Amino acid sequence: MVTYPGRNRHAISRIGIVIVVIVLVVVGGVGAYLYLRPEAPAGPGSTIKIGMTLSQSGTFASLDGNYTKFNTAWQNWVNTNGGLKDSRGVGHNVSIVWYDDQSQHDLAVSQYQKLAVQDNVTVLVSPYSADIGKDLIPQVAQADKVPIIMAEASTASMWVASNPHDWAVTSMVPYWAADYTTGWSGQYFSMLKSQIASSPSTAPKTIALVGWDITWAVDDYSSSLQLAPQAGLQVVYQNKIQPSFTDPVAGFSAIIPALKAANPDIIYLATFGPVAALWMKAAAQAGLQPKQWHTIEWGSAFSFLAGGSASVNHVTSDVFWTPTYLSKNGGGFSDESTFSQLLQTAYGSAQSGWYQFQNVELRMVIFQMIKAAVAATDNPTRANLNTALHALNIATVSGQLNVQPQGYGTIGLVPVQWQNNRIQTVFPASLSNMTYAYP
Repeated sequence: MVTYPGRNRHAISRIGIVIVVIVLVVVGGVGAYLYLRPEAPAGPGSTIKIGMTLSQSGTFASLDGNYTKFNTAWQNWVNTNGGLKDSRGVGHNVSIVWYDDQSQHDLAVSQYQKLAVQDNVTVLVSPYSADIGKDLIPQVAQADKVPIIMAEASTASMWVASNPHDWAVTSMVPYWAADYTTGWSGQYFSMLKSQIASSPSTAPKTIALVGWDITWAVDDYSSSLQLAPQAGLQVVYQNKIQPSFTDPVAGFSAIIPALKAANPDIIYLATFGPVAALWMKAAAQAGLQPKQWHTIEWGSAFSFLAGGSASVNHVTSDVFWTPTYLSKNGGGFSDESTFSQLLQTAYGSAQSGWYQFQNVELRMVIFQMIKAAVAATDNPTRANLNTALHALNIATVSGQLNVQPQGYGTIGLVPVQWQNNRIQTVFPASLSNMTYAYP
C-alpha cells in the first residue's frame, strides 16, 4: 500500500474544490435536434461509438474531469488488442465521443441529443451527477431509441413506472432502498449492527444525520435514516440542508450548536466528499468533534480540505471498489489486473488514480458491460446492444452484475476507513484487509 496524497489541483478557492474550471473548450453544436437520423446497420468490423459528457468545467469538474484519461486508456487498450469481439469473433474498434457539459443540466441534455442524432453513437454513458442526468432517459434514450448506461447519474426517480426506461440500465443496486444489501450505506450499517451486537459496551450508540437536499444525497439520507435504528443506533439529530455551491459551509455552520447539544457518537454526512470535508473542518474550528465521522463520498480533495491526514483518521466511507481488495479472486470479480493496468496508464498508479477519482471503477464496470453486450450479439446495433445490456449477468471488477427487470443492477458498496494515512477495506470479512476501528 502507498500513502494517499491530498488534492494536487492548484489555484483552489474556498469552494474551488467543488467549482473547478478546467480551461478546455469543446467545439460543437449544443442546440435542440428535431429529427432522428436512421441508424445504419453495424457491419463486420464497424466502429462502435460510445457517447457521453464529462464536466471539464463548473461544479463537478473536480469530481469527474479526468475521466478523459481513463477513457483514452481503455479505448487505446481495446483498439490495440483487436477491438471488442462480437459473437462471430469479429473485432470492432471503439471511439469515445464526448463533450464538456460544464456541469449544466440543459447543456448536457442538448449535447446528448447531438450525440444520439448527429453523432449517431451506438451507446450512451451518463454524466457524473444525477442532477445533470435525471432527464436523459425520457428525453434522449427513450425518444431517440439509443441505449444509455446510467453511471453515477442514477437516482430513485429514474426507475419508476411513470418514467419509462426501456432503453436504460444501471450497474448499481437501487441504493435508495432501506435495505442492508442494496442501500448505499447498507453494508456500513450492517457492519455497525455487527459491532453493536458483539461489543455493545464499546460500539457506537448514537448518530446524527446531515445531508444536502439534492437528488442522490436525499436518496441515501432517507435510506440511512431508516437503516440506522435497525442497526441499533439512536438517531439523536437529523437535518437536510439546502445546497449552496457559492457558500457550502454556511448552512452546516448554522446547525453546529444543535449538533453539539445532541452530542452524537457518529455524524453521518450525506453530501459531496469535498463539501463534507469543509463541514468537518468548520466543525473542528467550532469545537465539534464526534467520536467518528462518516461521509458517503470522499474524492481526492477530501483529506486536504478537511485539514490533512490526521484530521481524517478513522473516518469511514462507502466505495464500489478499492485497491485494498485488488487481489481478491472469485466471487464475481474479474478483470482486476486489466483495471489496475489501465489506472496505471491513465494516472500513474492504481492507488493514487483511484483515490483522485473515486467511482472510476463504475466507468470500468460500464466498459465491461459494453464489451459483454457486444459479445452477446452478431450485429452490435443500438437495438441489439440494448437487448443484451438488459440481459447481462457478468462478473466485473466490483462483483457480480445481474441486470434486474427494472433496469438496475447488483453492484453495491463496501465500507472503507482511513487508517494511519491509508484507505483500508473494513467490511465485509470476505473483502476486508483491516479491522474497523472505533472511535
